[in-house]
Amino acid sequence: MTERKTEFTNNFFFDNVIDILLTQKCTNIKAFKVEKNSFFDVVIMCNVTSNTQMVSSVKKLKNLVKSKNKNFFSEGIDSSWALVEFEGVGIHFFTEEAREYYNLEDLFFDSNLMLQYG
Repeated sequence: MTERKTEFTNNFFFDNVIDILLTQKCTNIKAFKVEKNSFFDVVIMCNVTSNTQMVSSVKKLKNLVKSKNKNFFSEGIDSSWALVEFEGVGIHFFTEEAREYYNLEDLFFDSNLMLQYG
């Protein structure tokens, strides 16, 4: 397997993504650097309190990623769990109940926790 290096490892881009999540008032933000995953280099998880907050956050992330001329994909926007993917990065938006139910943090127990807010 070849090693992927994404622009996301650039601190400025990473900081912009985290700033969007904080500005949108997402809570319980955790970012993991994933070593043994063929899909993502970085996984971010956060909580939202409403679908409106989720849609707004995804829209702002899409604008940022598209401004860098990168591919952007999202799914699950009208549910309790949405996934955003771009350039080796996966961002999961959960309602509090969905995050407890799916408990994805357990999948990344051996990954490096890059940051945590809340």
